[in-house]
Amino acid sequence: MTPIIGERIKHHATKREGTIDREDFSASHYVQVLFEGDAEPLPCHPTEMDYLRTPA
Repeated sequence: MTPIIGERIKHHATKREGTIDREDFSASHYVQVLFEGDAEPLPCHPTEMDYLRTPA
């Protein structure tokens, strides 16, 4: 799946939920995720999360 800005995710290791944020070009192979309760997004590898999008 291709990550979409604003999409909800759940991180495999931490079980935390968050929202995909804009790309940080210094770490372009990672997805920036703003986790609930955090002030700044963190880089996460796209294969380490479940995408919580609803089917069309």
